[in-house]
Amino acid sequence: MNGLVRKSIRCLPIVPLVLGPVSGAAIAQEREAEEELHIEDFRYVQLLFHLVQADGFTERDPEIADVVAELRKDFNFRGYRLLSTSIQNVVLERRVHPHRLDGSGTQRIVAGDSVPWELSVDVTAQPSSPTIRVAVSLNSVVPWEIREYSRTNPVEQYLKASMTIRDGQKVVLGSTRLSAEEPVLILVVTPRFGPEG
Repeated sequence: MNGLVRKSIRCLPIVPLVLGPVSGAAIAQEREAEEELHIEDFRYVQLLFHLVQADGFTERDPEIADVVAELRKDFNFRGYRLLSTSIQNVVLERRVHPHRLDGSGTQRIVAGDSVPWELSVDVTAQPSSPTIRVAVSLNSVVPWEIREYSRTNPVEQYLKASMTIRDGQKVVLGSTRLSAEEPVLILVVTPRFGPEG
């Protein structure tokens, strides 16, 4: 009897050591199989935005010299000044449509003493496509203290556009002047595609 007890006690510590690595290897293999199935389920896109005001500015802004060269091809203003530069990172993933990747984002932009701007993007792409579809809207946001005394919409849309764009391509979007006092705003969008994952 004592011999049987001793043998069973000696065998107990061995069982977890043998099963531990085998079950861990099985879990690792399952994860690798899942990763292979979902290799094109994600895509990263970085959007660089230059918000530029077009007016009678005569001074040259070295920060937007390359952007101004593009603007002069499409617009006929005497000068331009940079209001803001912002970067928005968007993760595209499979959400609703099985053959499409979607992502979106919103950020606030504060340019000097002006009211804040809200920049929203919706991005779609086909897996492994060399282009993405970007819908952009730029809105002015009325501050809270003014909202209390105003019955108008707290968000005023300045610009809304959609485009298909390639990696590194600069796209120029312009707004119309809402009133004689309002500035003409131009948004320049440049995407950088990250690796698919």
